[in-house]
Amino acid sequence: MATGPGLGSLIPVAMTVVGVVSILRARHKRKVGGQPDDDFERRQAAAAEMERRMASYLAGRDMGRGDAEPEPNTQENAR
Repeated sequence: MATGPGLGSLIPVAMTVVGVVSILRARHKRKVGGQPDDDFERRQAAAAEMERRMASYLAGRDMGRGDAEPEPNTQENAR
C-alpha cells in the first residue's frame, strides 16, 4: 500500500506530539506528587555504588598501577 507524499510528513509531527504529551504528563505527575517509586532508594544506591567503583577505577588507572605496562602508541599520526 503506497502512502502519499503528505503522509510522510505526519510521522515527525506525531512523534513530536507524543513527546510533548509525555513531558506534560510527567510534569503534572511531579507537581501533584505522584506515587514514589518503590525501588527508588535501591536505584539511587546502585547508581552511587557504580559511581564509586568508576571513580576508584579511574583513580587506579590514572595512578599507573604497576600491574600492566602502558600500551605502545601505534597510531600512524603519532610522530
